[in-house]
Amino acid sequence: MPRATWTIVLCAVVMGLGCEKFFTSPDRPVAPSIARSLAPAIPADSLIVESVLLERPIGDVFLDRDLWTSTLPVGSPEIRSLLAENGIRAGILTGNLPTQFQTMLDNKADVVAPPLMWTFNNRKETVIPTAGPIEECTFDMLPDLAGKPESVSLKKARCGVLVRPQSLGEGRVKVWCEPQIQHGSRQDRFRPSEDGTQFTKFEEVPTEKYPALGFEVLLRPEECLVIGCIADQQETLGAVLFGVEANGHPRQRLLAIRARVVNISPTADLPAIAPPGRRPALVQALPGK
Repeated sequence: MPRATWTIVLCAVVMGLGCEKFFTSPDRPVAPSIARSLAPAIPADSLIVESVLLERPIGDVFLDRDLWTSTLPVGSPEIRSLLAENGIRAGILTGNLPTQFQTMLDNKADVVAPPLMWTFNNRKETVIPTAGPIEECTFDMLPDLAGKPESVSLKKARCGVLVRPQSLGEGRVKVWCEPQIQHGSRQDRFRPSEDGTQFTKFEEVPTEKYPALGFEVLLRPEECLVIGCIADQQETLGAVLFGVEANGHPRQRLLAIRARVVNISPTADLPAIAPPGRRPALVQALPGK
């Protein structure tokens, strides 16, 4: 079987592992594959990031206050202060999820869209959308604690959080998170070729990146990263990233992220050689049968 076919099979298996519900069981076993192939073995571990976007009225008591009493802070004290100055906060939920939070996950009225899931075998990062398109937005941006707020105005803005996961083994995943905003229309850009002898034309959407507000978290399968805004800080980046309107009423959003490594473990490429005088079995039984 060609390598490309193996890739398609792997993606199909992985995408079926947790789409029914955002937080699938981290201990859920994956049945071993019994397919045989002449191609080289594919990687046994698949790094997965799942996300869901929740939404409630602005100033909701749970999203804006109660939830954060159950989270562990992320980043250094300086990063946490800078995030707060820009209207953003993030924390990690460990152990059993708060009952009200799980209720929100199960309530279709609180979920903006179906949960999303990405695999990272062939990609290093992706941007999880949080809001937009916004025709025009204006906010104050504080680049560092020693600086002064800068006024930012963008048109046709599409907001999100870039995530760059890395497996550390033993079920742990390190995730880099960074706010980003795409805006405007695609523009022609030029980049030098690999040998530096010419330029290649390509289209790119302008993107505002905020690495100074980026932070790194270490997640285990049972842990959940939540990122949201501070409701009473309306003229901030956080309000743009997680603030929306519905029927003329302001609402706030919360991004929840989980990361895990799933073991697909395909079998060896070739079947075992049977002893002389015996015909190899044409069908291999699953364990326990």
